[in-house]
Amino acid sequence: MKNCFCVLFAVFFLNACTSQRKQEKDLYAIRTTDDYLTFPIDVNTRLPKFILWTFEENGKGYLAFPNMSKEILFYDISSMDLVKKVEFDAEGNNGVGSVYGFQIKDFNNIYIASPMLPIIYVADTTGRVKSKIEYEEADDGTMLAPALVHTITYSPMYFIGDSLYIPQTRSYQLKGNSPYGVMIDLKTNHKTVTPLKFQCVVKDEEIPRSTGGGKVSVCYNGGSFIYSSEVSDSIYELSRDFSDVKSFLAKSRYLKSPKVEVLSSDVDVEMLLKRKCELPAYGNLIYDKYRNVYYRFVFPEVELDKERSYLDIYHNGRKQFSIMVLDKDFQVVGETLFPEYSYNANIFFIREDGLYISVSHFKRPDFDENLLRFQKFELTKMNI
Repeated sequence: MKNCFCVLFAVFFLNACTSQRKQEKDLYAIRTTDDYLTFPIDVNTRLPKFILWTFEENGKGYLAFPNMSKEILFYDISSMDLVKKVEFDAEGNNGVGSVYGFQIKDFNNIYIASPMLPIIYVADTTGRVKSKIEYEEADDGTMLAPALVHTITYSPMYFIGDSLYIPQTRSYQLKGNSPYGVMIDLKTNHKTVTPLKFQCVVKDEEIPRSTGGGKVSVCYNGGSFIYSSEVSDSIYELSRDFSDVKSFLAKSRYLKSPKVEVLSSDVDVEMLLKRKCELPAYGNLIYDKYRNVYYRFVFPEVELDKERSYLDIYHNGRKQFSIMVLDKDFQVVGETLFPEYSYNANIFFIREDGLYISVSHFKRPDFDENLLRFQKFELTKMNI
């Protein structure tokens, strides 16, 4: 078998369906509001480029994101004030390596994922490491990879009862058999991998020149996991016990077909990034528990002008995107196209009052590197 990159794969079609509602008009739209949240950024802090997280404790909501790969900043969402800045050791007894990906249960339980090793460090806001979870190998012998929680891909760790779900990256050693995730029973240490696995798209030697194909976003709705690949029109639902898989067609009206290109052997990094930003692809899939819907981000095909840095474009959510709305049955009930260079599609969160998307895009006329700003959007039912 040839080693290669990744795309969504359902194992033997355990239970698949591919229906999508046919309708002339959207049932729902995502509407802008005049409400904003603005968080001050000090001179020692960089605006986040990757997914940030929110959590609640004692009835209050908090926003958290990493800074300079060594600390985590905590903001009170209501007051928009910085309430805590926690620096972690890179080495030693309290060492966690680089701080990129993490998930927060509460202030005393911060789960920090090593970007290099299959280890989760459990720490508190004093910077003390209380314990660590190692997951190098699953019960069936599957070798596991570091958790995918430190990129622009929305793939959180999930706390489910006494278990912890950890998303996976593509492991080249497994030759196409890498699972999407692993469930760890924290009491028994049993480790069970998902039946959904990464599949091949390009050859191993083409990976450095490939524009994509391996990003898979996951969300959990309280009863099942939902997966979305950047190169598949369909999404996949996996039951909590990993026993049942269903597929649902969720195709964007703004995307004819997702594409992956393999560029020439002499391609430079900037040109590769340019094509990554231009080619059509699906983005993150997130679950809105307050409205019981899903938002699927979509990147239509675009053309970019000459830029100083295409990496900046990539980190700021590309040029343009749309957001699909899927109901509880995964039927597409709407899709909203957003204006070019206006929002950062990588930085968002959901609250009871709406969906918040970052307006801290460096190409906006009102961009301020000293402010992390979000605009609130509301899900509106259309009058048909």
